[in-house]
Parts: sequence; structure tokens; C-alpha cells
Amino acid sequence: MEFAPIIRAPAAMDARIFADQPMGLRCTLLALPLSGRFQYDGEKNVLFLNFEKLEVSTLEDVEAIRHNVEKICEPIGHKVFAIVNYHDFELARSVEDAYLDMVRDVVARYYVGVSRYTTSSFMRAKLGAALEDRQTAPHIFESAQEAYASLGR
Repeated sequence: MEFAPIIRAPAAMDARIFADQPMGLRCTLLALPLSGRFQYDGEKNVLFLNFEKLEVSTLEDVEAIRHNVEKICEPIGHKVFAIVNYHDFELARSVEDAYLDMVRDVVARYYVGVSRYTTSSFMRAKLGAALEDRQTAPHIFESAQEAYASLGR
């Protein structure tokens, strides 16, 4: 039996190599896919948003988060509690306003209450002040346990 040689086309080069902006490799290599960052516990009526090591750098990123929250919350038919993990979260200054406006919108439409946490004191201060400026619950806890416990208050 004779086998024909397998001829493969060379893999296309990633266009990010030639761009003038960062390639976003951290997000590609380390991060969960965005859809895997949202988990709803129907028994406890809690939506968990795992934004650990998430980079939000474009308006498309902001809208993708909004879309994922809507996709989960719309069919539920009532407001849920939310817990958001902001550990090692990165928010580009260029989309900060759009992100915070999106947060205010989903909080008003879908959440009974929301707790946030991160071990970064810098992120707690920065995000807390920005949320407070938008009349959105600004307190950010240091641990998941503190954030979860605050939902019962």
C-alpha cells in the first residue's frame, strides 16, 4: 500500500504581531473564556461573576459582559443577588466610563443586591470611588467570604 504525502498549508500568522497595541496574550493564555465566568445558583438566587485576571480594554469587552449578564438574568424573570470577583482585574482607562455605566445599568435591571471583592486595596479604592460617583453601591470587600456574608444584611 502506498501513502500520499500529507501537504499542509502553513498556519496563518496572528495579525496581533503587527499591530501597534498590546497583543492581549495574558487574556488569551491565562483567562477563562468570558462565558465561563458567569455562574448562577438558582437555589440561592446568586449570580457569581468571576472577573479574576480579566482585562476589559475595548467597548466590545464591555458589551460582551452586558450580554452575558442579560443572557442569564432575562430568563430568570426576577432580580438576583450578585457577587463579583475583581482579583487582578484590569480596566483600561479608555473604557472606564462605559464599563461603569454598564455596571450601573445591569445593577438596576437585574440585581437585588451586589457584593464585590478583591485583595487589591488599590482596586477597592479606585473602583469604589468610581462606583460611588455613579450612585452605585461602592463597598468592595477583601474576600469572597465577606462579600457573600454581606448579601444577608
